[in-house]
Formats: sequence, structure tokens, C-alpha cells
Amino acid sequence: MTELVRCHRQQRPARPPQTQGPHVRGNRLRPSGPSWPVYEFAETDYCYGIGPIRLRLEWVNWAKPIPHEGDYWLAVRGVVIDRYGCDGAVREMLVRAACVPIPPVPRRPRLRVLRSSTPV
Repeated sequence: MTELVRCHRQQRPARPPQTQGPHVRGNRLRPSGPSWPVYEFAETDYCYGIGPIRLRLEWVNWAKPIPHEGDYWLAVRGVVIDRYGCDGAVREMLVRAACVPIPPVPRRPRLRVLRSSTPV
């Protein structure tokens, strides 16, 4: 289930997003990245679109803010979510920097130590 968070100038801290379980990569157990919740951006808070848009952010270019119309904007890539909560097309656009949420904090998985007496 996704959480819808509206963009406001004064953002309040949102509930931390749920993380997926750990997976194995390169013979090492690594945690999956946290998933972003769904955010809704008003027409005035993103470039080149009509009406509000709902996105599940996948990538934000924090390194290169773009000055545009007297404000700073960030390039983002995300999956468009329709009003029924279904995933749509992947879209890249500019979003006002003040409306882009802070990225979720990655958490380390709690791993149990296997003892030699414990069968695997």
C-alpha cells in the first residue's frame, strides 16, 4: 500500500517508508534500498505538465540544482501513479527544490547470528 503525501512549502516529517527485506549481491547479504512513498506535486511545483501529478520518486539529482524562474529546481525520475494507485509510465521532470522530500534513511537489517548447533 502506498502513502500519499502532498507537497507543502512547510513540510512536516512524514512516516518513515517501509523497507524491503535484505537480498544477496556479490555473495554478501545487503539490504534493499528503502522505497519512497507516493508524493503529489501541484502544477506550479513541476515543469512541463498540466494539473497535479502523483509520483513515486526513484531518483533525484541532488548534485546539480537548476536555477529556473527565480527558484531552484531538481531533476527527478519517478513512476507516475494514477488515481487508483496503479503504476504508470516512468517520467523525468524538474521539480521545485522546496517540494522535493528528503530521501528516506537506509536502515541496516537486523541479522541473527547462526550458531553451530542451529541447523540451517
